[in-house]
Amino acid sequence: MAKTDEEINKILNNNLEEKQKIADKIALLAKDGDVIGVGSGSTSFLAIQAIAKRMKEENLKIKAIPTSKELGMVCNYLGIPTETLLTAKPDWCFDGADEVTPEKWIVKGRGAAMFREKLNIANAKKTY
Repeated sequence: MAKTDEEINKILNNNLEEKQKIADKIALLAKDGDVIGVGSGSTSFLAIQAIAKRMKEENLKIKAIPTSKELGMVCNYLGIPTETLLTAKPDWCFDGADEVTPEKWIVKGRGAAMFREKLNIANAKKTY
């Protein structure tokens, strides 16, 4: 049965608070000089905004390796220099999931950036 717009907005708004909490925790991990692999999706979008805020407030020099064109454009807009896996290796990376089932299966979104996300994970020293 299809959900109503009201039901969908309620889910998104509830989920947004949880995603923002995660994004803020991810941003606290960033250190001066880090090269960070950035996943795609809404949680990554919030996290990169929180990282950019810290960069400005604390004068941190951080570079990102985005896994999607959208997040690359966001990094550019926020003033975060970007690299690729051909030019840098991530010190650490982060990515989100749309859902984790009770059986611990991760449900990913559109999947277009999944290959790049896997490459970031494989090359990072640590993954969140």
